[in-house]
Amino acid sequence: MYLRRASIIVLSLVVAVACSKDPNVEKQKHFTNAKALVEQGKLTDAVIEYRNAIKLDEKYGDARYQLAEVLAKLNDLPGAYREYVRAADLLPDNVEAQVKAGTLLLLAGQYEDAKSRAQKALAINAKSVDAQILLANATAGLKDLDGAVKEIEGAIALEPTQGRSYSNLGALQLIKGNRAEAEAAFKKAVEVEPRSAQAHMALANFYWSAARPQDAEASLKTALDLDKTNVLAMRALSTLYLSTGRATDAEPLLKTLSDTATTWQPKLQLADFYAQTNRIGEAKAIYSTLAADPGATVSANVRLAAIDYGEKRTAEAHKRIDDLLVSQPKAVDALILKGRFLASERKIDEAVAKFKEGTQADPNSAAAFYGLGSLHLARFEYEDAKQAFTEVLKLNPRASAAQLQLSRLALARGDVSGASDMSEQALRNEPENPIAKLALARTMIAKGDFAKAETEMKALLTTYPNAGPVRSQYGTLYLAKRDFVNARKWFDQALAVDPKSFEATSGLIAADLASNKPDAAKARLEAALKATPKDPQLLRLAARFYATTRDFVSAERVLRETIEVEPSNLQAYGMLGQLFLAQRKLDAAKAEFETLAAKQPKSVPVHTMIAMILQGQGKNDEAQKRYEQVMAIDARAPVAANNLAWMYAEKGQNLDQALNYAQAAKEQLPTVAEVDDTLGFVYFKKELFSQAVQAYERAVKAAPQNPEYHLRLGQAYVKAGDWEKGRKSLQEALKLKPDVAGADEAKKLLATIGS
Repeated sequence: MYLRRASIIVLSLVVAVACSKDPNVEKQKHFTNAKALVEQGKLTDAVIEYRNAIKLDEKYGDARYQLAEVLAKLNDLPGAYREYVRAADLLPDNVEAQVKAGTLLLLAGQYEDAKSRAQKALAINAKSVDAQILLANATAGLKDLDGAVKEIEGAIALEPTQGRSYSNLGALQLIKGNRAEAEAAFKKAVEVEPRSAQAHMALANFYWSAARPQDAEASLKTALDLDKTNVLAMRALSTLYLSTGRATDAEPLLKTLSDTATTWQPKLQLADFYAQTNRIGEAKAIYSTLAADPGATVSANVRLAAIDYGEKRTAEAHKRIDDLLVSQPKAVDALILKGRFLASERKIDEAVAKFKEGTQADPNSAAAFYGLGSLHLARFEYEDAKQAFTEVLKLNPRASAAQLQLSRLALARGDVSGASDMSEQALRNEPENPIAKLALARTMIAKGDFAKAETEMKALLTTYPNAGPVRSQYGTLYLAKRDFVNARKWFDQALAVDPKSFEATSGLIAADLASNKPDAAKARLEAALKATPKDPQLLRLAARFYATTRDFVSAERVLRETIEVEPSNLQAYGMLGQLFLAQRKLDAAKAEFETLAAKQPKSVPVHTMIAMILQGQGKNDEAQKRYEQVMAIDARAPVAANNLAWMYAEKGQNLDQALNYAQAAKEQLPTVAEVDDTLGFVYFKKELFSQAVQAYERAVKAAPQNPEYHLRLGQAYVKAGDWEKGRKSLQEALKLKPDVAGADEAKKLLATIGS
């Protein structure tokens, strides 16, 4: 009885507790408390209460939505993003939830998902201007700019007095490069909503992008007059002051932001201001305080480490970053800074690894991809660099720095049209950017459009009369026009501004060589090397010069110096290998390319070169294995495909695979005679003689002086039954070269068919 009664008492207590702790009542209490805390400005406490409510009910959509609102105010965008999306899923009929979830999906670059949210919102309320604007912006993100403009125009039609619709239309027109239409739309937004601080800020942003700082300042001041606590307007105006050298005007705004902030970000911005204006002590004091804040610890420690490094306390800087990465291994800013430290110490391989870690830790970090691209560029890994800079543009289509790098890469591989497109895009994004103007002039010179290049150069020279790079570019323009007198004049002026200018030095050497003055070029080059003996660019230039003038001993010496200075300089290894090939030092060449292959295990050109050297040494089995390795890396590698197809056909092996490879090479190199010759050879071996004839005819047409092509074409004609054409082709082969490989066989065939 005692046990039975005890159990009854316990059960009663459980029931009583359950009744007094009704989850629905409790979650509502937390929700109400949270709303009150928000009204009191206690946002961090409100977050705790909303999360308490959600713990009791994971599907509490209203709590998740309000939590997202508070997290957005606290500038915790990742947290807000997660909660808005969850709230939108739980509140399918809430237009505002769908739009806000879609807006953050848009910021995260998930344009298709953002578009879906906008369409859901419009299905609920077809007249929602916010949903229409979201749909337009998502459509723009998906690269359908014309469709996006139509969506915005639809939003304007729904509500012609909504200034934000015109502002969004202006932004889209700006992306399309229609600056006049963009300005008109931004001004219309201000006209229809003159009391909207947001409309004035959008107009200010346009003026800023158009390099009209005075107009931008006026619009931002108007926005602040309308909303004196507008944080974005204060931040924008302070940044404008800083960018125009008016630090004194910026400081009061930054102090106001810091003093009134409930979060750490404005304090960090004030410290950054102090650091930028060389008030390091004040900056460090704030950073040190913020380092103890869990939210700010990464940002503060990264900046403290950067100060240490700048003040030559490299060991302390490395330790601070290393300690930070132990506790937060995916802190992308710390990984980026560590990569920069390593790069400045010429530990390029380690630096690349850190930047790669950064891109993996945060695939949305444009800074990590840009840093990675710059390092690949420094190592002459052009395809990897192109891929990294392209990722930057996916994350930020207006990143002109990445566009300029892609323009440079396109020009290096001879894609003048692509280089021009990229430099023009960069210039649209930053119309007054002198580097973009210089890049455009460079592409115009490469195109041979000297008049347009000169127009750009004159404008630059007016704005930057003492800039060395502008004068060097003028020299390059005259060099391209073969006006060596004026080219030298401009290059000399550039050197007067910057005695270490590589572009001017290399330009003068090119002018000397073009004027048939190799001794003068050599003297100039060696004088430059004496002044800066460890300059990698000069060393590479010297190697090319010595190789061109067939001074192979000096070329090898300089290349080895280059590798000593830059152990990660893969181009130098490649140049050294090519140098040995030119001298028929095949073993030495192979050794250099093997060194390069160890550093670039998936490099198609390097492994192809090794296979070709092996083939040149008569080591055909080894060469075949290396070509097969190349095809495993890239099944469309044209040179390897062509050569491997020939080797298979020569042995009479894997003829179907040989045909696949030969056709792949033909697709990649459609006008190369050697490829048609290989394709013809494979068809011949497969006894497809009419197809062999067609391929050989193309080879002969492309290279009519090659006797081997005529000989193989003659053999194919005979096998196809056309003896007359066969006789003519065989006779032409023997006429071009009586001892051509296969001459005896050709003579026997002629005797058989009758000459």
